[in-house]
Amino acid sequence: MPGTTAALGATALLLAGCGEASTDAMGDHTTQTCQDLSAYTDALRNLAGTLGPDATVAEVQAARDQAQEAQETLEESISEVSDDRTDDIARSWDALVTAFGQVDDDATLAEAADSLKEEAQGVVDATASVGQDLDCG
Repeated sequence: MPGTTAALGATALLLAGCGEASTDAMGDHTTQTCQDLSAYTDALRNLAGTLGPDATVAEVQAARDQAQEAQETLEESISEVSDDRTDDIARSWDALVTAFGQVDDDATLAEAADSLKEEAQGVVDATASVGQDLDCG
């Protein structure tokens, strides 16, 4: 999971600059979307950090729920700026949720983390791409 955590962290740094410096014509909507992208990235980083050998199922589920709430907030704000990008993030999030659902109930958290890496990276990539397109950095 270190690679995913590093990628999530890098995305968080990329998106941390979101805010009033945005040059998008949508102004306030873009600023809000950049802030929501940053919150979503933080929630994803927290989720990735939770997927360790000492985590409980309840902790992983709580982190997943936090990321889902952040994703829903982002989906609302991004639709004000760029509907086509909403689909990119939604598809990548749905793939991650599906991956969570496909983890064998008898799997260890380490095994589950391994199976979620690819989908988590897809969410990171989609989020970073949107941040770049909106000039959040």
